[in-house]
Amino acid sequence: MATLPRISIPQPCAQPWAVMSPTSAGRHCAACATEVVDFTRLSDAEILAFMARQGGRPVCALAHGAQLAPPAPATRWRRWLLAGLAVLGWQSATSCATKPPQSPPVPTAAATATDPATAPARQIIIRGQVLDGASGPAVAGVRVLVNDTQFGTTTDEKGNFELIMARDWAPIAGGSVTLKFFGGPFDFQEKDVKLDLRAKSQPAALVVHLESIPNRGQVMGKIRMPEPPVAPPRK
Repeated sequence: MATLPRISIPQPCAQPWAVMSPTSAGRHCAACATEVVDFTRLSDAEILAFMARQGGRPVCALAHGAQLAPPAPATRWRRWLLAGLAVLGWQSATSCATKPPQSPPVPTAAATATDPATAPARQIIIRGQVLDGASGPAVAGVRVLVNDTQFGTTTDEKGNFELIMARDWAPIAGGSVTLKFFGGPFDFQEKDVKLDLRAKSQPAALVVHLESIPNRGQVMGKIRMPEPPVAPPRK
């Protein structure tokens, strides 16, 4: 059975698929005057055969994220998405490198469960659950980041998360925090939740509902085939 090489889409296109005119192979994009091939209805063997017939010519296509590769985890949204692209072969893994962050001031998600009622006054504890849509299932692997920092946590298999932070930690010392929720870049829209931390009591548990992006799980743009391997030196 033919196996599809790890194709990639270096620059995902934001043109709406629904407004494009149907064609025999997919749809016609008026914005760039080109045909967008629907890879989502093709098998790996059919995609390989189609690309072979193109003779190296660029192809714009609509594909499932799974046909490319799963996104890789990271910390901040921009670096998280770029890291996912790097895993797909869209750019070198070093392009999104940053200096190692300092150690977080407090433990996160997997820290030992602390009872908010008995937590020291110097700590803020935020707990919650992330769901798929208004009443959908729990979403695991969602990044929960504090403001615009690299600090945060990840939801567990039941969509639960926990953040334990020092009250005098600089990003929240002003008495408020914005939690940023990032699911899969091809599945969910980013969501911000603002909280007032000035009360002496711990914040109530959150229930966060993520909204799906249009054409969930799909990405569109020009396909890049992997470079052929270079033969190792023989002498």
